[in-house]
Amino acid sequence: MFFLKIITILVLSGIITCFLVILSTKRWEYCHYINALDKKEYPLKKLFPIGFYILDRISYSFNTSYDRKILIYLSEIYGQEYSAFYIRVIYANKIVLTGVFILIELITGLITDYDPTYLVYILLMFVLILFLQDQKLVSRVKKRRLEIQLEFPNFINKLTLLLNAGLSMSKAWEKISYDRKSNNYSNSFYSEVYKTVADIKAGKSEAEAYSGFAKRAKSPEISRLMSTILQNTKRGGNDLVHSMRLQSNECWEMRKNAIRRLGEEASTKLLFPMMIMFFAIIIIVVTPAIITMGEIA
Repeated sequence: MFFLKIITILVLSGIITCFLVILSTKRWEYCHYINALDKKEYPLKKLFPIGFYILDRISYSFNTSYDRKILIYLSEIYGQEYSAFYIRVIYANKIVLTGVFILIELITGLITDYDPTYLVYILLMFVLILFLQDQKLVSRVKKRRLEIQLEFPNFINKLTLLLNAGLSMSKAWEKISYDRKSNNYSNSFYSEVYKTVADIKAGKSEAEAYSGFAKRAKSPEISRLMSTILQNTKRGGNDLVHSMRLQSNECWEMRKNAIRRLGEEASTKLLFPMMIMFFAIIIIVVTPAIITMGEIA
């Protein structure tokens, strides 16, 4: 046991020394990455130079099927142009978490004389936290898709009304975008609307801006609307407005289905606490009977 403790202390000292050397020599090289990150979302971001350095040293290529799946999620949340940056951030975060948990595991071993219960508990906590990191990303994607489904029908209605009032397509987009922004109302869908308006003002053609909006939103309904707009943007007139009215009716059905799913998920989430209450009631009812039978016996 004594030699095992000596080895543990040496490994612990080596890991801490490596981390401190990387942080002291490579911190400024990756400071522009770290400054772009939100501290609330990434509380360990000051340690991320360790993860970035290790990724660069091993020249990780991000070509596995898992990496491609993560890139798809990130492109939905942050856009295609930032997905490569954020996948490096996610892996740097996981590397840092792995290093921190290795240190905690070694320290726990020293303190508890390598009690298997504590070591297994720390290991399970590490696996759970890594799993929750991926689940957090999936939850953000689901939340974003839901926001798009809920807001899109209102957007089509407003767009149709403004086109009927005589505004051009780009001016109608701009008005909807700035009305939402002035009311301090922001979500994933209207962030994409505002980005589309910014693209048009920056010099992109309307066709490119609307195509980019459809790619970022990744919704079949939005892709169909953008296709309709692109086909009719030169002609305009009643054909476009009529097509949008028809699609608006379809999108309201989509919104009803989304709300119905939310209600079903809420009722499913209530099952677990109801089961706990049910078992608690059974214990309360059965315990006196068991005690009475014991006394009789």
